[in-house]
Amino acid sequence: MTRYTIAVDDSDATEAAVAWLAETVDPRLDVVRVISVPELVGDLPSTAERRLVETRSVLLRHHPRLSVTTSLVDGGTVRGILGGAATGDVLVIGGRQRRRLLASLHGRVAERVVAGAATPVIVVPEERVEHGGPVVVGVDSRSGAGALAYAGAFAARWHRELVLVRAWQSPSTTTPFGAVYFEGDLSAWARTADLQLAAALHAVDAAYPEVSALGRARRGSAARVLLHESASASLVVVGRRHGSAVGGLLAGSVGESVMHDAHVPVLVVPPTSVSPADPSRPTHLARRTD
Repeated sequence: MTRYTIAVDDSDATEAAVAWLAETVDPRLDVVRVISVPELVGDLPSTAERRLVETRSVLLRHHPRLSVTTSLVDGGTVRGILGGAATGDVLVIGGRQRRRLLASLHGRVAERVVAGAATPVIVVPEERVEHGGPVVVGVDSRSGAGALAYAGAFAARWHRELVLVRAWQSPSTTTPFGAVYFEGDLSAWARTADLQLAAALHAVDAAYPEVSALGRARRGSAARVLLHESASASLVVVGRRHGSAVGGLLAGSVGESVMHDAHVPVLVVPPTSVSPADPSRPTHLARRTD
């Protein structure tokens, strides 16, 4: 069973997030908690309560037997969302893309939630494009374990192919004259990426032998490579390296970069997350690399 928490407001991004959850949730396996936070300025508890009722109605219209509860939470928008999602398995929020300046003026809520969440967060873009393609997961040596676990679980549940992507670049340093790249032995860096990818494929194969998994090592920045791979994906999964909101906000993250530009949902998995409960599993599939 997956315990989804979805945070709702009056934005188009929330509408996209609710629509995605209604398409994705399985009333036999999942429960949903809908939360809303009255804004500090220009909002009333009655408005937030209306959002809760409307969201619950949408979900039940799609799945009359789905277990849906609602909660009005306080403490400020970000703190309220994080507190309200603490008892769930996955938090779902909408991601504003068209009005980034407006989102920034409102405190970059999605980014702050992702940076501070103790549970995985699925950010659904307001301009979501529906694909029936694979689950794409970014692989690296520091944040890959949790991301792999969730990517494998969703791929198994949805009967989708799983694409493991290892982006790599030659090391560089910044000088007063510009960036200097050390490309003396590109084959060594490529070989390291291939080894890490092979290890990740082995781990996925052991945990989800029925899932078709293929690996792709690509030269380039992680964000750029994942955005390219997301073109036909149904979900992009990335690990969050930073264990705190401060670390994530100061240093930025691949997840934040991808969720700004991808047109598919992006699942960001914090470093302390463990694999979710294993849902229904598909028929036999093969593993391969390319």
